[in-house]
Amino acid sequence: MGLTMSAIKDISQRISLKMLRYFYAVAQERHFARAAQKLNISSSPLSAQIKELESLIGSPLFIRSTRTVELTSIGQLLFEECHSIFRVIDSSISKVVSASRTQQETLNVGLISSFFWAGLGEVLRSFKDIFPKYDFKIFEMTPEMQKEALDKKVIDIGLSRFADTINIAPFISEQLMEDPMIVVVSSQHKFKDRKLVSIEELVSEEFVFMQRQDSASSKLILDTFLVHGHHINVGQEVFEPNTLMSIVATSSMISIVPTSFSFHKWSNVHFIRLKENIPAHLCALYDYNNSNPVLDAFITHTKHRLNLP
Repeated sequence: MGLTMSAIKDISQRISLKMLRYFYAVAQERHFARAAQKLNISSSPLSAQIKELESLIGSPLFIRSTRTVELTSIGQLLFEECHSIFRVIDSSISKVVSASRTQQETLNVGLISSFFWAGLGEVLRSFKDIFPKYDFKIFEMTPEMQKEALDKKVIDIGLSRFADTINIAPFISEQLMEDPMIVVVSSQHKFKDRKLVSIEELVSEEFVFMQRQDSASSKLILDTFLVHGHHINVGQEVFEPNTLMSIVATSSMISIVPTSFSFHKWSNVHFIRLKENIPAHLCALYDYNNSNPVLDAFITHTKHRLNLP
């Protein structure tokens, strides 16, 4: 005989979000100790929550042995339902948080740190001077982190390079400033006195690049060389732009970087214009449906300030 609606409602009210989160972690890890570590709790409260959840549902959720933890058929069903439950909850919370930012006239901005070398610091200061009632919060994020944060409505706008704007649906991008790639070498390099170089002249050089997993620009450079029929000799990949510039300054390795890198003061390096055009333009990524009034003002102001002579 099936449960009454009253009984089902009572069970659903007694099943907490914490129980479901704990269950989901174990289901993902297939291991209680690893799940407890992931949740930053001890195994005892984790096991207690799972047992209570199983009692409320009226069925075992896991098949436990000394070495493995597997889902029962009911556990598998709950695991699949948790995908929908968490997606709805996360989406709803994101909408509320986003609406709160809109109401408070606050903009959350995700960015890569090298934007400050292009003059973003001055842009932010002047924006605050012109729009004193608007506020913004800055979060340093890789481009991939920005897209994830946009999807979850943690940020309103992401600031990335041109290469990171390719295939970004459902988001849109807008160019804020032209920033073509240039070559950077040490002050002892054979090209140190050159004003212009071509890809053909660089094929025998050893390069240092930003990690390709975090920088679509690095992949764009490699692809451009391939289009011209050449492979790049990548000697090292790094996580931070400062590290890249330090390696160039103290070794024979060279790199290809946005022109805005040259706006910063560096020691023992020389920048050279690249004959071929490889774009690294500064771009904004955002959701077209974002109704935050600060967003349009920020984009318009940033485009104007970054393109001043």
